[in-house]
Amino acid sequence: MKSPSQRLLSFGTRSIRRYLVGPEQSWCFERPPQNWTPLPIERTSLYLHVPFCRHLCPYCPYTKVPFCESLVEPYTRAAIAEVDWWANAIGPAEITSIYIGGGTPTLALDSIASVLMHVRERFRLTGDICIETNPADINNVTVERLHDMGIALISLGVESFQAKNLALIGRDYKPVIAEQALALLAQRGFTSVNVDIMFALPNQTSTDVITDLSRAAQLGADQLTTYPLFTFPYTSVGKYLCLKSVRMPNLHMRQEHYRTINRWCAEHSFERVSVWGFKHGGGPRYSSVTRDGYIGIGPGSGSHLSDGFVLNTFDFNSWIDAMDNECTAIALRMPFAGEMSGWWWLYWRFYDTNIPLNDLDAALGSDAHKARQWLRFFEKVGLAVRYREWFKLTEAGAFWLHLAQNYFALNYVNTLWTQARQDPWPKKIEI
Repeated sequence: MKSPSQRLLSFGTRSIRRYLVGPEQSWCFERPPQNWTPLPIERTSLYLHVPFCRHLCPYCPYTKVPFCESLVEPYTRAAIAEVDWWANAIGPAEITSIYIGGGTPTLALDSIASVLMHVRERFRLTGDICIETNPADINNVTVERLHDMGIALISLGVESFQAKNLALIGRDYKPVIAEQALALLAQRGFTSVNVDIMFALPNQTSTDVITDLSRAAQLGADQLTTYPLFTFPYTSVGKYLCLKSVRMPNLHMRQEHYRTINRWCAEHSFERVSVWGFKHGGGPRYSSVTRDGYIGIGPGSGSHLSDGFVLNTFDFNSWIDAMDNECTAIALRMPFAGEMSGWWWLYWRFYDTNIPLNDLDAALGSDAHKARQWLRFFEKVGLAVRYREWFKLTEAGAFWLHLAQNYFALNYVNTLWTQARQDPWPKKIEI
């Protein structure tokens, strides 16, 4: 049963959604109609989910299974079949970027190479390939394989270079392993090397955060993605099965650390390029999320299409069975109504912290005036500043957006993923 504060938050959320998007938009994921297929697509991005992990980090909410060599072949077969399904459905689209996430993708490089080869056969790949990995899985052989596969942008999930913090979040390697992994990647000449750093952990100080940022920059990272711990109820952290000392950080600590990060980055020529991301130099920005459209391959993958979202079954075996039987692995769909697609575009522009005013009319149509009203309000209260035809979030604006994302967007994700993990083929999930 919801508490009064939860009911108030739910009412506020529904009211804002109704005002912005309109009453015709349903906030419900349901099974797609029988024989549903997506509309043809000319340009899009692609997400490949590799669910294998040697160690299942207790705070991680994503679809994952313990790594076992015998699972790699059926995974590869199913992923290639899903590439074919999408190619047959949408046509030989231009793929403007590929993001490979997990799990730990580098545990299955032969599989990834096979899938990428098939993507190149069925689509027109014109953009960069990005991959995420963990320090314990990086060595000279892995780095050479990544380079030979055409990987351009790499994200290393360091989280911290300090033993106390690694132990707190369930990482069982020593800081030197993370340092060696980052040095190897930086020396190989990839287009960009991003490092993930967690902040606002229990007993973590601002000095600790600066130490981690400094070490990442010293070892060659040109991008830094900083984020606090997310606690989803269905993860081990959320269920308090382990890491019982870990809680969502309090507001004061989160704000203090965020200010410290912004100050350090400004002093060391790291430009803020998203709510959590900072980039040094003129290379391309590494981002795992800000694509205007994408198709998802793998268990638990989502796809952002022009007319709505679709979500694959989260269950590994159910996903493989669906692809082996030449069926779709899509379990849920939420169609767009009205200007929903445009509002979603604007959400990611806020995440980028830069909102192009000249694009509002094309993206939002008749709702563009609502967006301008909100932007003027943000400017008035000091959350954004206007630079000619752009609105740019201030440090305070970026922080409060990041906080709102925790309480609203991640709450939607939690509701959706909690039920999707419990039932491989749910009939209906309201968010």
